[in-house]
Amino acid sequence: MASIQVRKDRKKPYRVFWSDTLTGKPRNKSFVRRKEAQAFMESIRASENTLAQADPNKTVADALDRWYSLCTTTGRGGREPVERSTSRKYDSHRDIIKAFIGMVKIAELNQQACEAFRDTLLSEYSRPYAKKIFTSFKSALTQAKDDKAIPSNPASDVFILISKRQRNANKVTIPDLREVHQLTATIDHLMRSGNQQTRKAWSRYGPMFYTQLYSGMRPTEVRGLPWCDVDWERGGIQITQDADEFNVIGALKSGAGYRFIPLPGFVMHMLKAWEKLCPSGEHELVFPNWIGNVESLGNITNRGWYPLCRHARMTSTDEDGKEVVKYHLNTLRHIKASLEIARKRSPKKIQEIMGHEDIKMTFDIYGHLFKDHDAQDNPDEIHDLVRSVAHSLPKENQVIEFTSKNLLE
Repeated sequence: MASIQVRKDRKKPYRVFWSDTLTGKPRNKSFVRRKEAQAFMESIRASENTLAQADPNKTVADALDRWYSLCTTTGRGGREPVERSTSRKYDSHRDIIKAFIGMVKIAELNQQACEAFRDTLLSEYSRPYAKKIFTSFKSALTQAKDDKAIPSNPASDVFILISKRQRNANKVTIPDLREVHQLTATIDHLMRSGNQQTRKAWSRYGPMFYTQLYSGMRPTEVRGLPWCDVDWERGGIQITQDADEFNVIGALKSGAGYRFIPLPGFVMHMLKAWEKLCPSGEHELVFPNWIGNVESLGNITNRGWYPLCRHARMTSTDEDGKEVVKYHLNTLRHIKASLEIARKRSPKKIQEIMGHEDIKMTFDIYGHLFKDHDAQDNPDEIHDLVRSVAHSLPKENQVIEFTSKNLLE
């Protein structure tokens, strides 16, 4: 039971004594005023009463199930339920945690046990993935604390840190201007192909990739873009929805995702030409599949992006001597950010264009590219920046000739 001891002639004369509810070790804390000491002692006693009332048989597995149920149904702490893709990740984390310490009673968990679990995760998984699993573990314990199943979260002071060196090693790789021009020149070549099948495929992929490159949209946002969000008068697109990995159209994950992005004039003309060919469907999408439904990310990547990178000679060789594509489809989004930074846009403007919820995310990804600068809105300047390197490309970097056969290999 917590108690107060008064020590005269001390700067903090009021000392509260209590026993740690998890470890049983004696602890104490000093205060200047009796009122502060009394309030702290009452909070300790409340925790002791909560622990006494808690179910002593509740396990980590029980806490994980409760946390997962809230995340996927009503939402935690007033938040909306997580999206389907996030729930899959949480479910995977839950299975991993259960396999290691699922049967441990949460009332018996202490900081040392949580540290041991952290170390086990680090020995079994990469540091970034171990951190994600441990974050879910801590979140489940926080929910248990909110449910008054435990007086405090024993993992609150246990962390998995990612060093600055590793964060730098994991930075996104962004093509240089010559590679960007090589990509756009290849797209142009494919759109003008003499082969009817190739030309048809790239009548869609061409406008799609140009739109993503000059807007910085996420692939999910491009796949979910409806024609009603193309603003012909303002010369740009409004982002209001996306398509998830299950091809379901839905709301954006954050308020920052809702934004207007101006596009260069030639991209708007390209979209106008594509509109005449675009298949109609339930959602009236700008880039559906050929029967009007949501196009899968796999099809766009495997049938459009990978062939584009191979024919633009943007590949490398892995340890087994196999040719691999150097860049991910999301690279088009990073190109947009880097081009905006090159023309001296402010970090706050980059955050707005990218739809980042906070400026920290923008700096985490692109901070190394920034200098003190700002610029005015002129989307055509980016296209001029890309075209400016065309004359300096050496002959061996020019796009190769295409046939239907090698395109579809």
